[in-house]
Amino acid sequence: MAEAVKAAARQLPAFKLGQKQVFLPNHVITFLRKEHLPPNEACFQVPLRFTKFDLRDYLWNLYGVEVRTVRSYVKPQPLTQRDSHSRSWYRPRPLKIMTVELAKPFQWPELPTNLEPWSNELWKMREDLMDKRNEDQVRQQSFQIPLKSQEPQSKERKELAALAGQMLRGEVKWSNDAVLDPKWDAVLAKSAAVAPRGTTPNKDETTLP
Repeated sequence: MAEAVKAAARQLPAFKLGQKQVFLPNHVITFLRKEHLPPNEACFQVPLRFTKFDLRDYLWNLYGVEVRTVRSYVKPQPLTQRDSHSRSWYRPRPLKIMTVELAKPFQWPELPTNLEPWSNELWKMREDLMDKRNEDQVRQQSFQIPLKSQEPQSKERKELAALAGQMLRGEVKWSNDAVLDPKWDAVLAKSAAVAPRGTTPNKDETTLP
């Protein structure tokens, strides 16, 4: 009987387990690689609602890892612009980091030299694409809007500019091809009669009586 009690005691951690029951958890816990930590400590990124007891019970129930102490802190995030076309800024949700002291030391394995099984080339292409997109966003955020005069002229504007130059040089006479009412002939004749000497009235300009 005493041997059975000792065997059962060896299967339990040195701390009192919590009574919280979790079914189908949807939280994500990330094991962070920190080179500066000693072998008896490990670092995790946990949800904001996680407590020290939750992480301690989580490591024991799922992986059989006994934890002695837990330290936690909340890391705020810097201000971030919502998109490249908006001047609205916001602060993302902070990150919660927990560092645990392990009962047994843990050593990270060496990094693999052959990264082909993890689709390293595809990952590099994705990173290059993200870097290029970020550079484009930074360039757009500089608000260097070109002037209207610096934009290339359309075909219609070029034709209008050429016609305006011909009119200024007297090569083309402007006319709107509008047929006036016959009563305006008398008005034009009268305005021509009262025009000062040395001036020639323009047929396209009329002076109402």
